[in-house]
Amino acid sequence: MNDRAKTEPADPKTRTNAAQPCRIFIVEDDAILRASLIERLRREPDMLVVGEADCLSAAKAALRGAAAGVDIVLIDLGLPDGSGLELIASIYQSNASTKMLVFTVFGDRKTVNDALAVGADGFILKDSGPAELAAAIRAARDGGVPISPKAAAQLLRAFREMPAVVPDTAAPAAATKPQDYGLTARERETLETLARGFSQREAAEILGVSPHTIVSHVKAIYQKMAVNSRSEAVFEAIHSGLIKVDGR
Repeated sequence: MNDRAKTEPADPKTRTNAAQPCRIFIVEDDAILRASLIERLRREPDMLVVGEADCLSAAKAALRGAAAGVDIVLIDLGLPDGSGLELIASIYQSNASTKMLVFTVFGDRKTVNDALAVGADGFILKDSGPAELAAAIRAARDGGVPISPKAAAQLLRAFREMPAVVPDTAAPAAATKPQDYGLTARERETLETLARGFSQREAAEILGVSPHTIVSHVKAIYQKMAVNSRSEAVFEAIHSGLIKVDGR
């Protein structure tokens, strides 16, 4: 382990087709794969690789003061000196504007759940193609929650394996009412809008309120639902029947 991290200044040449390219920091211990990722992303006109690290400690040191200048952190979970989950939690607590996209070979249910629970904004497997990776980065940048099909299948399987609740037709309708967590109507509208992949700024425009109001709603939602990220809030809301997302 080299405990190494590098950051690079923005190259004006990469800005030709994008007024403000998506700034990406890569955390990956495999030097060959890391180099391949950098080369792959540099081919995208709207993306700019601004730094890299090969282990947890190096990533923490590099991002401690620079996270505000990074839009997406692409994080491998299996690092030589610890788990990428620790880095995700650290970034989430210190800089909520930076999006964290898990990049790993592990697609099992526990890994997916743990990553989303600590604040990950998406989950992409390492065997994903270049187009899928680029699309996931753009989706996370724009406020979506991209999840690789294999990882999504794990979440779907988890839902299907949960005991089915058959409603009692003789019971009052209130008995099957979804858990509402005490959310106000406006907070629920905010959550539904964010669950459809819109950013907080877009949600403010759609709902006709200020971005500051959306931020206040999001904080209230997290507190009432006892969650720490949008991904976790959406997961719990869908599972409890509070919201349904049938498309944008």
